[in-house]
Amino acid sequence: MIIELICTPFFLIAQGIIGLIPVLDELPNTIVDTVSLLTKAMSFFPTDVWAMAIGNIVFWTTVHLIIGLIKFILGFVPTMDGG
Repeated sequence: MIIELICTPFFLIAQGIIGLIPVLDELPNTIVDTVSLLTKAMSFFPTDVWAMAIGNIVFWTTVHLIIGLIKFILGFVPTMDGG
């Protein structure tokens, strides 16, 4: 009962976000073309190769973003030598 009370706001937020997604009777051509392109690409390499490639891209993008954020924050800290 308490867990349901705690989780209810999260479920309502999720339902609200899902409710914002439009319902389409037919898919736009761009989505159909993208799916067909991905289908052809998946026939050359197995799923684990694609998962590893996408995982590497996301990982290194995150690393660069964090390093850039750290450099940006440290740019505001004055150095010891006043330079």
